Order: sequence, then structure tokens, then C-alpha cells
Amino acid sequence: MTRRILLLIAIVVLACQTDEFPPAEQANQSVVRDVPDPKVVIFVMDGPRYQDSFGDPSHVHVEDIWTQLRPLGTICSNFRNSSLTMTVSGHANMLTGVWQYLNNEGLERPQQPTLFEYYRKATGAPQTDAVLVGGKPKLGACAYSTHPAYGAAYGALADISNPTDLATYDRLINLLDTNAPRLVVASFSQLDQKGHTGVWSQYVRQMEIVDSLAALTWNYLQSDPDYSNQTYMFITADHGRHDDAHGGFQNHGDTCWGCQQVIFLALGPDVRQNYEVTNLHTQRDVCTTVGEILGFETPYTNGFAMDEIFNPISTGIDD
Repeated sequence: MTRRILLLIAIVVLACQTDEFPPAEQANQSVVRDVPDPKVVIFVMDGPRYQDSFGDPSHVHVEDIWTQLRPLGTICSNFRNSSLTMTVSGHANMLTGVWQYLNNEGLERPQQPTLFEYYRKATGAPQTDAVLVGGKPKLGACAYSTHPAYGAAYGALADISNPTDLATYDRLINLLDTNAPRLVVASFSQLDQKGHTGVWSQYVRQMEIVDSLAALTWNYLQSDPDYSNQTYMFITADHGRHDDAHGGFQNHGDTCWGCQQVIFLALGPDVRQNYEVTNLHTQRDVCTTVGEILGFETPYTNGFAMDEIFNPISTGIDD
């Protein structure tokens, strides 16, 4: 084989490895997981900077997550928002599996279907089974898309006007108690608001509050018979914050490393324990992975299934 042919093969292989254009068969691969009635809760911390949270060697501001939850699951230490590092787009990236560049005041919806729409159309589930709860009314733009085959008829039950993170948590638990939804996105917005004050003590104190709420949420899920041993919980963020070379923690929105690198921890019945994935994953992979867990297709996504976070599934061949 000539050097020219080898070079062409290498170029093709590298092209297939890009995080921008994953091969369709890899992006939408579906694996049946051995959990009888799986549920998913995506716990979004709005705007913690990685270096102040998972990337801080002391982990002092995420102590509950790091000491109580981290050993139970898999952390992705190279997880990114590579689009617009703002609240609405960051949430929409995860929900649609496609990079989003949306108006950050909630004035436009994604054009591609959200997880809520995929789930409800595939299963016939009622709106109460797909919930978006949070503290920023503009997140209502992420409850459903403008896609002609999906849209409002398959959208989420949106409860996104809670004034504090504690109120968001109380509402989350109330919705879990009342309806036992199978697909939940809970966004804790006050952390971002405290960051924008520019007062470091307020920002990190709010991070510590949301850290404790993450642990309380997981403990609730494990104590409730509707959720125990059958629920996957992803703890992540919509965006980071400027690193010190680009303005510091009080703002976000550009392509600096501080804004793009975000936290990700996966917990669940067949998630690897005390494990770390270091290869690149992006917010788009959340949509594909949740579709795999809940057993529905996500045909318009560009994300990869995060199969490394799970215990390997036996094929029965040369295991």
C-alpha cells in the first residue's frame, strides 16, 4: 500500500473522530440496558466554573458531590459546551443533541426536537411524565422545539419560575412525589445569578448550597420505591465561567476554556463506580445517551452515546 493511500486513510479516520460530525450509526446507536423501568434526572448547576468545583483539588465547594456521590459513579473530566456558553443554548445543547445558538432571553426555541418530545412521541407518555423545573422563566424556550413533526404537543411540563434554588428543589421533590415522572431536567439558576454579582463569597456559598441539594436529590431517589435502583442522575452544567485570563468568574459567554469546560457526573444502576472518563465528550452526548437509557431513538442528534460510563454489557462472544 503506497504512502499516499495510507495518508488518505489516516485523514478519513481522523475526520470520523471529530466531535463535530459523528457518523450517524455511532451517534444514534441504541443499546438495551438491563434496568426494568429506567428513569432519568438531569441535575443542572447553572454556571459553576470547573476550576472552582470539580477541578479544584480541595473540592471544598462541592464537598457533598465529591465525597458522597463521586465514588458511586463516573466523572467525565473532559466534558464541554463548545457552542454558545449561555444559559438557554447550554440547556438546549443537552436537550437536542445539536449545537444551539439561541437568543438568551428565551425568545426563540430550538428547531430540532428536544428529549421531552422524542420521549413523549415515542412512548405516548403524558406531559406530567416529562418535566422541566428551574428558576429562570426563559428556560421555557427549551420545553419544546419548532420542529414540524414534534412541537408543543410533545413538550415538557415546565415549572421554571421558582425564585430560589431551595424553592426549585422543593418543587422538584413535590413533582417527583406527585407524578413520578420518568424524564426530569432540574436547573438550579441562583448559582449563576450569584456569580454575576461579582461577589466571590456569594458565588461559592451558593455553589455549596446547590452541592448539598444534589446529594439530597440523589438520596431522595434512592429512598423512593418509584426511583430506587432504576434511576440515572446526571449532574452537569449549562456553561462554565470566564477563566482568570478572560475576565474572571463573574461572567461567561465566550469560547475561553473556563466557559467551555463543564462538570459531569453520572450515577445509576449500571454506571461504573469510582470511574473517570478522560476522552472528550460534549453536551450533545447527553441527548443521545438519555435516548439509549430510556429506549427511544434521537434521529436528529449529532451526539455520541456515552457508553464508557456504563458497566460493559456482555455479548456472550469471547468475553
